[in-house]
Amino acid sequence: MSGNGQDVENEAADQGANVVDLPVDEEKVALQQRVNELEARLRTVSAAFKEKQDEIQATKERLARHAMVEEEIRRGEVVTSLFEPVENLNRSIQANRGLPEETVTGLRMIHTEFMAALKKLGLEETSGAGAVFDPNNHEAIATQPVVDPEQDNKIIMVYSTGYRIGKRLVRPARVVIGRYEEPSAEA
Repeated sequence: MSGNGQDVENEAADQGANVVDLPVDEEKVALQQRVNELEARLRTVSAAFKEKQDEIQATKERLARHAMVEEEIRRGEVVTSLFEPVENLNRSIQANRGLPEETVTGLRMIHTEFMAALKKLGLEETSGAGAVFDPNNHEAIATQPVVDPEQDNKIIMVYSTGYRIGKRLVRPARVVIGRYEEPSAEA
């Protein structure tokens, strides 16, 4: 052998020679010291290996999270680019001025298919009527007086539905919010 292999053999032979020259008790002590040194070195190497494994796992998890966010952004861009034409289709269906019923029915079917495809990409409706107003999901277009204090700051009418993909808001819901005011006591 050459190189490191030869060095290891020489070291082992030298240590073996040293051990043989020692009395039995001293030999045990020397061997125990050598075992202790090797165990300590093994613990150090094992700890370093475990630390590297943990770093690799953390990196894998971070990259997976990043990939998920990137995928959500891409899906959001696709849905956003298709969303306005689908909404225009919906407006056409709602208006349906003078269109034959078969045409309106066909447009409804197309709209339903588009919405199903967009939902497969992760499109979700934001909360609507009866939900508490949330400026992160809703755009208040008006307030309306309500007689029930339970309806205060709640959505009482949805003008246009809001949508999101994951955490990303595609379009806020345009809503009317209830405002409760205590009746004034007139004498």
